[in-house]
Amino acid sequence: QSGGLISLVSMVTIAILFVSELDTYFNIEVVDHIIVDTTLDQKLSIGLNITFPHLRCDEVSVDTVDNMGQSQVDVSGGLVKINLNKDGQPSDGDIEEAVKGCGPCLEAADFDPSRCCNDCTELRQAYTDNGLPYYHILDTAPQCKHSIGCRVHGDVQVSKVAGNVHVALGKSRIRDGKHVHEFNINQVGDGFNTSHSIHRLDFGERVRGMQSPLCGTTKIVKHGAFMFHYYLKLVPTIFEGGGRKVYTHQYSVSDNDKNVMVKKGELVGLPGVFLVYEFTPFLVHKVEKTVPLSNFLTSVCAIIGGVFTVAGMIDAILYRGYKRLRKVNTKGSL
Repeated sequence: QSGGLISLVSMVTIAILFVSELDTYFNIEVVDHIIVDTTLDQKLSIGLNITFPHLRCDEVSVDTVDNMGQSQVDVSGGLVKINLNKDGQPSDGDIEEAVKGCGPCLEAADFDPSRCCNDCTELRQAYTDNGLPYYHILDTAPQCKHSIGCRVHGDVQVSKVAGNVHVALGKSRIRDGKHVHEFNINQVGDGFNTSHSIHRLDFGERVRGMQSPLCGTTKIVKHGAFMFHYYLKLVPTIFEGGGRKVYTHQYSVSDNDKNVMVKKGELVGLPGVFLVYEFTPFLVHKVEKTVPLSNFLTSVCAIIGGVFTVAGMIDAILYRGYKRLRKVNTKGSL
């Protein structure tokens, strides 16, 4: 009976140790090394997917500026803009047949009753010509209400120096070698809604197990004109494993926001969303370390042999003890 019990316990022990060893074999250990980063001449691909629920696509311009003075205005090559309706679903943009005949210019009609506003561009221009803010009517005006938001997704190529990617108020231009934003302050008398949701933000190729801290971030603006700053510290990283070598970046982030419209018609900053990044001088080299099959098989053999050896020793000790106990009982009976 003791032999059967020992055999059962041995088999259970072998099964538990085998599963544990199998888990260790399939789990990949990642070994980190830190070295000085010398890859300064590379281009960096920034992957974006950001939704602006209250900024139209014709109001959204993605710009980049770096510390070497290089700028990109209204980046379009690798980016796609998708018009969104009030429910946040993709739309076909403004509907030309939204108004028939001579479309109403709403509040701007008080200045020129004969003027026609048949599309959203004409309506905004009528408001601008008469010094009226128009952002508050974009969600409801028949010429504009079918396209009130915008989703921007794709990749932006930048040089590997500190800089920023931003979406901000006004038409961005390069003037005298400087990046400037031109706008009419009367257009934002009722605020500039920079509410946004970040669905994706990657600096380089996404690698399994790498975290993206800003993914899922949502900021809602209910009044005023907010300037959002995200300060990103990029850590150049090389992942090596599975027969491939990937150069990418991990990052940490801190953020700050404030309402830059202290009073109607006065701004103390440029409302928008700014992703400000800088690089650390060190590079993290991550190498996947796998357990060789020979090591796994050796460990399994050692487990089986070790368990049966210990089981045999325990069985021998119990058997000898039992034999001696019987001898003592036999002598006592005589």
